[in-house]
Amino acid sequence: MAGTALVTGGASGMGRATAYLLAARGYQVAIDHLDREADAKQVAADIGGIAYEADVADIDAVEALVAAVESDLGPIDIAVACAGFDVDVALEEVTEELWHRSLAVILGGCANVIATVGPRMRARRSGSIVGISSELALLGDEHHVPYVTAKAAMIGLVRSVAREYGPDQVRVNIVCPGPTDTDMLTERWRGEDYRHSIALDRFGTPDELARVIVDVAEWTWLTGQVISPNGGVVIQ
Repeated sequence: MAGTALVTGGASGMGRATAYLLAARGYQVAIDHLDREADAKQVAADIGGIAYEADVADIDAVEALVAAVESDLGPIDIAVACAGFDVDVALEEVTEELWHRSLAVILGGCANVIATVGPRMRARRSGSIVGISSELALLGDEHHVPYVTAKAAMIGLVRSVAREYGPDQVRVNIVCPGPTDTDMLTERWRGEDYRHSIALDRFGTPDELARVIVDVAEWTWLTGQVISPNGGVVIQ
């Protein structure tokens, strides 16, 4: 076995594809979900992993999750913070609840994963954490202000933690996927005009993104970096 991996948001989309690929590369995989029990258990059954339910916005729940995973499967070598959600809404219609929940799940969820697995990895002087942001964090976007704000803040979080954790040989990176054919790609994004604006003239697939995520997690001379597989939506 290559080791143990934890994927939050692992019941669907990129998280699910990442869980499958990690298992294919020999990892024992823990899949965290929230209110997606049937989907998460199916993924776990397919790959011989274990499904857990924890709200990543709750630090106590994440601490309990990490303790359970390490008890059941062993020390976590790779943690992928993929849990998130998005709402297409104009800024003037954004509620205080949506602001708080977006920051708590997207930014807070990544921070909570780091806060719980990070000290364990540092003590072992080994480990890799990958946060999943978005190419919109590099561009900005109307009607997605809470989502983009939280995703952009993840970049600062990961870069800073990478500097702090580096001396202990714990790698922390962030992947900013472009438009990918998952349930989160709403009809607004699926029109031909938008697709034609992508240099490769197509959407990414979950499997393509999973390969980037797992490669980034495994690259041993990489930390504090922003990797954006986006088909040419962002060229810089």
